[in-house]
Amino acid sequence: MASILRRHTLSAMRFLAGLCASAALAGCAFDPPARARIDDSCYIGGCSAELCSGRPDLVSPCIWRDAYACFRDATCARQPSGACGWTPTPELSACLASHDQLSGSRPGSQR
Repeated sequence: MASILRRHTLSAMRFLAGLCASAALAGCAFDPPARARIDDSCYIGGCSAELCSGRPDLVSPCIWRDAYACFRDATCARQPSGACGWTPTPELSACLASHDQLSGSRPGSQR
C-alpha cells in the first residue's frame, strides 16, 4: 500500500512540476506588448503576434522564431500602399536584419 501511495505522490509531483514549467514558458510567449502598436484599423495577429493585417481573425502556426521579438515594439498600420503592414523604422529593419530571414516580414510588407 505504501509503495502505491509513494508512486502516486511522485506522479503528482512530476505532473505539477511539468505544469509549472509549461506555465512559465507560456508566460514568455504571451507577454503583453510594451505599448499600443496598432493604427488605422489594422490588427496584430498570429500565435506570436508576428502578423500585421487588415483582418482581426488572422492566425498562424504556433512556431517561435527569434525575429518575432522585433515586432514587440513595432507599429502595425496602414502603409502608403493602403494595405496594413509593419511601419518601417531603422530599429525594426536592424532587428530583422540581425535575425533569420522571414518571408513577408520586412517593414512595409503587406499581409
